[in-house]
Amino acid sequence: MKLEDGIDKEELEEVTGPAKSYARYGAMGTQMVVGMVLFILGGRWLDDELELATPWFTVLGVFLGVTGALWLLFKETRRKG
Repeated sequence: MKLEDGIDKEELEEVTGPAKSYARYGAMGTQMVVGMVLFILGGRWLDDELELATPWFTVLGVFLGVTGALWLLFKETRRKG
C-alpha cells in the first residue's frame, strides 16, 4: 500500500537498527521527564494553594513522578522488539 508521498507502508514499518532504538528510548525518556515534572509542579501548586508550611504535596509529587518513571522504564524494557 502506497502512502501519499509514494512510500510503501511496509517499508516504513521496517525501520530497524539504531534509528528504531533511538526513537524508542528517546520517546521513553521524554515521557519520563514530562511525567516527573508534571507531578512535581502539581505538588508545588497544591502546596502553594493550601499554604502549607511543609511541602508534603511536592514530596508526594516527587515520589509519584519517580515511581511512574521507573514503572515506565520497567514496562518498556520488558517489551520485546
